[in-house]
Amino acid sequence: MRRLTLPLRALAAFESAARLESFRAAAEELALTPSAVSHQVRILEARLGLRLFDRVGRGVVLSPEGSELFDRIRGSFDALAEAVETAARRGRRARRPEVVLLRTPPSLAGCWVLPRLPAFLAEHPEIDLRVHGDLRPATEGAARFEADGVDLAICYGDHAPPGAAPLLAETVQPLCAPALAEGGSLRSPRDLLRRPLIVTRDNRLSWEGWFRRQGVALDDGFAGTIQLDPSHVAIEAAVKGLGVVLESDVLAEDALRGGRLVAPFPGLGVSWDAYWLAVARTAAGRPSVETVRAWLAESAGRAAEG
Repeated sequence: MRRLTLPLRALAAFESAARLESFRAAAEELALTPSAVSHQVRILEARLGLRLFDRVGRGVVLSPEGSELFDRIRGSFDALAEAVETAARRGRRARRPEVVLLRTPPSLAGCWVLPRLPAFLAEHPEIDLRVHGDLRPATEGAARFEADGVDLAICYGDHAPPGAAPLLAETVQPLCAPALAEGGSLRSPRDLLRRPLIVTRDNRLSWEGWFRRQGVALDDGFAGTIQLDPSHVAIEAAVKGLGVVLESDVLAEDALRGGRLVAPFPGLGVSWDAYWLAVARTAAGRPSVETVRAWLAESAGRAAEG
């Protein structure tokens, strides 16, 4: 038996207009004009020989015949939408995600990339983003790391590596747990000499350099230092009240926002461009790599605005 050809476009316009009780709302849902929806409804009415809508003021309501038709087809449209979505999910699962390898300093990976990663992966299931924490010299450019299969690299240093673009600026300043700064115990930089100072090996600014900028000499009252590496370990130690750390606001972003760390001397930080993003020549132009690059740049922009 030959199946009757269904006027699917007209039926879709009718179902949407009937469900939303508006030609204009149906037009927005279907990305059509209201006149196009009205035209499709008229086609269906001519095909059926029935009036499906009645004009009421400036709007429309279903006629008795239109209401009966809508009751009979609305479940079919819901079933059709569910079937299409089920097939789409199966198709997404069947596609193998494209691997993108991002190399970044370990502390930046844990403190800045990781908190943003779940939202990115949820939005881009087609990308298998793999983050490799590895601290390499900032002078190493794209030509050096592409041999390792790295697609993008975030480098830390004073100057941009060859072919890299600026990603993040940072402000390095003393940070401590709120309890260490309570009661006005830290009124001037010299007061820090009575506190244990946490040192990290790879920071661009040492405690000695910071004190020198403030005109403070490390005299006999100096309580000493605690060496902890890498930076995210030193930051966590400061959160736990072990001492005062001289660290980046980029790496301490979460602890500062959550009030677990405070800056006792917020006007005495030192700021500069610190992180650079390079794309391997072999990966340039790949849509998945460009998606990750754009996400990193957008995230850096939001961080700068905040």
